[in-house]
Amino acid sequence: MECGSAISNMLNAATDTVCVRPRRLFLRWFLIGVFAGLVASCTASFERPRNLSDMNLVGYQAERQFAGPVDERDDLVRARDQNFGRCQDMDLALASPASDIGLGEAIDVPELLSPGDLIRLDLMRGDGFEGDYVVSPSGYVRLPFLGDLPAAGGSITELENAVARLLVSGGYFRPQFSQASVSVLQWAPIQVSVSGAVFQSGDVVLNERKAEDDAAARLEAKGDFTMQRRLSSALFAAAGVRPDADIQNIVLIRNGRRRVFDMIGALDGGPLDDPLLVAGDRIHVPSRGCFQMALARPSRITPPGIRVFMSNLTQPAASNANSAIGQEATRLPYGTRFLQGLVSANCVGGIQATNARRWGVLISRNPVTWESEVIARSIEDLVRRADRDDFNPVLLPNDAIACYDSHVTNVRDVIKMISEIAAPAVNAAIIGGVTQ
Repeated sequence: MECGSAISNMLNAATDTVCVRPRRLFLRWFLIGVFAGLVASCTASFERPRNLSDMNLVGYQAERQFAGPVDERDDLVRARDQNFGRCQDMDLALASPASDIGLGEAIDVPELLSPGDLIRLDLMRGDGFEGDYVVSPSGYVRLPFLGDLPAAGGSITELENAVARLLVSGGYFRPQFSQASVSVLQWAPIQVSVSGAVFQSGDVVLNERKAEDDAAARLEAKGDFTMQRRLSSALFAAAGVRPDADIQNIVLIRNGRRRVFDMIGALDGGPLDDPLLVAGDRIHVPSRGCFQMALARPSRITPPGIRVFMSNLTQPAASNANSAIGQEATRLPYGTRFLQGLVSANCVGGIQATNARRWGVLISRNPVTWESEVIARSIEDLVRRADRDDFNPVLLPNDAIACYDSHVTNVRDVIKMISEIAAPAVNAAIIGGVTQ
């Protein structure tokens, strides 16, 4: 009885061993298959972003087009010609003929007054009338015994003549002694509106300054001078003109009349139509509908620098500082290209075996259509290809740059992640085998 029981136990153990080994083998290969599948899915080819519009046809910059295979037989740097080929007069501001009648003289005269201007009135034997006056918000100057005189929008000469006439008509002076002299002690800040192909359209305030900014001698002297109330200052205050701006046909609208100005001299050092503005002026910058590389650089009417958002995180971090992206790295000179921005974000360089096949993503907005545009570039292609400028766009204000790791780094991190997940189960199995 005991012998039969022992033999039965031996047969049962042998049967269990034969059945367990296939199950363990199946489980082992199953885990290997799952592991291989995870690695393959996590390190698959980089999926290129999709856009509503075809970047090859209507993208804001031709440099945002799809980076196809290299063909050494083709002429390099074709994007410049493609950009100019897209130029067209899209803006409706110039559709009607310009009505410049009477506006040219009003703009050419520099002594146009605005609300807030501080002026001084001098008269021969004019006690009781002389003094310093400020143009009121409604545009008038209130003189003793004479009442309110319209001043804003008019010239100094016109105000002098109006004062002289009122002194004579009021019986205070004889015509031969009624001579008034008006001088500007300080030009006030003014508000004008800017629209069209600028980076920040809307109302802007020009000539803002503090009293302590002027020397005492200048405050005591008669007269004032400012460069901050000119047309170029208004364009600069609106964050500068965009690369698609038609700077040869900038429209200034004053009192319902308008005049066209050519501001190309701000870029090439040539003659420049840069009139003084008055409060209430409206400025419109037409768009040519195409990207012009000549406008993508610092000048009097373009931004000196831009702010770009950057992300270069191999894994989530507490801050960008841990990834060596500080405040200065995200402030770039206007005209910086995508590859230079990637270098600033620390996406280029390092160990070639692990970093050579990284990808850079540019997130921008088409200011003409207001559609977001997202492109991806192989950083290795931007560094190695001879035609890189065809696919290396210029960065614009508030663009965003993100970097993705290479396949080698992805495989390493996937293996690390799976190892961390599987470690508790492996340790449990080992401990269980030891204790049995």
